[in-house]
Amino acid sequence: MTDESPIHTVHKRVCHTFLRHWKAHNNAYPKLIKMTPEELRQFNIVNSFGKPNELWGVPIEIDPNTTGVMIAVDGTEMPLVEGY
Repeated sequence: MTDESPIHTVHKRVCHTFLRHWKAHNNAYPKLIKMTPEELRQFNIVNSFGKPNELWGVPIEIDPNTTGVMIAVDGTEMPLVEGY
């Protein structure tokens, strides 16, 4: 097992949550992703070829009080965690 940088960990958590969302919601895209300012900064570094503050057309909102969540198509919150 190798140590991963926090930057890559944030990106992995978001991608894994996308996979869980697609599986749970018949491949629909979520409404929104919420991250802390530092997580979003790290995410945008990894996603530098994409549009800032967005992934695959889903907007990413800054929320200093969040633990990191994806707002599902049905409005429920899914935590940004690894595993799918």
